[in-house]
Amino acid sequence: MTVDSSAWRANDAARFDLARESVGDVVALLLSLSRTGVLDTAASLDEAKRIRGDLLEAGFDRARLDKLLTDVEVRAAELEGLRQ
Repeated sequence: MTVDSSAWRANDAARFDLARESVGDVVALLLSLSRTGVLDTAASLDEAKRIRGDLLEAGFDRARLDKLLTDVEVRAAELEGLRQ
């Protein structure tokens, strides 16, 4: 029996985990800001769904994952600014 190797390398899995954590942080910020009335609830939910979908669509594509992580980090900084 032959076992196919994964297309992921250890550093790819670590990068995906980092992106997943960053997406979770942005989703939490979006929901928190919508609860306090700083952001529109429907828009926050739409953005949260889109970002989660982008993460899942990035899949094995390291370039897409890196771009998503950069975009999410920028958005997190914007949301942190609104929080203060």
